[in-house]
Amino acid sequence: MTGSSATVRRALSSTVVVCSVLLSTGCGAAKSGGGASGATPSRATGATPTATPTVAAAVDSTRTVRVALDATGRTTARTSVRTELGKGSVPAYVISGKGAHDFAEHRGTVSIGIATAARFEEVLADGRVYIRGAAGDETMPWSYVDRDEVEARHILRAPANDPEYTLRQAAMGERFQQVGEEDLNGSAVTRYRGLLTHEALTLQMNKEMRAKTDRLRDLMGGLIPATVDVWVDSRKRAVQVRLSMTIEGAASSVNTLTLTELGRPVKVTVPAAEAAESDASILG
Repeated sequence: MTGSSATVRRALSSTVVVCSVLLSTGCGAAKSGGGASGATPSRATGATPTATPTVAAAVDSTRTVRVALDATGRTTARTSVRTELGKGSVPAYVISGKGAHDFAEHRGTVSIGIATAARFEEVLADGRVYIRGAAGDETMPWSYVDRDEVEARHILRAPANDPEYTLRQAAMGERFQQVGEEDLNGSAVTRYRGLLTHEALTLQMNKEMRAKTDRLRDLMGGLIPATVDVWVDSRKRAVQVRLSMTIEGAASSVNTLTLTELGRPVKVTVPAAEAAESDASILG
């Protein structure tokens, strides 16, 4: 095999790993004649803060972000989640939903849509994740899985669309710096950006996907470049979190959690035990 062919094969292998980790649809192989550079995950766009903060500033900003995430983790909120997976700036696969969550009591609900094909209702309560889906006029019955058995199967996508998981990932970010003041949903907020550690990326990840993510890290020279942005309101609470990773020429993943009406009571209705069956495959 020639050196050029070997390079293309390595590029193809790299792209396959990236796509499988991100679950992005439409992942293309390296084009013959275009060289391997476009398909090799050599660097990420928008993966680092725009300036290098001083050590003291990074420590202060990181402390501010973690305090804000902890404050949100002790209250309630209406939640909106949007996960975009794809290649380049245009997402090929979008998962979005809305719900409400009581972070202190570890209870919440979320309604999730995958493109226009199907919708799913989820209830997270009493140590379980309940789920049922609908497509057209068809609705499947409730099923459940124990919450401590739920594993992450895709990078930057919260398992069971659990907002608590996203807050935990964000709190594992490092070297935060203040990006600037912004307006979010009509309120003044401060935006901070940090770097996600490998431990954050692989949080609660199952064995198979952890191996793929570790391989991606090795292919990229020991670091998967991913960022976490946190928007903090005037009451020092996290009101939006965004986890991002774009690997040029291969794939991208963005997961945004927006939190509103913090402190407003959340009502959670748990499906009756007799109406739900245990099914560990429902979150596949």
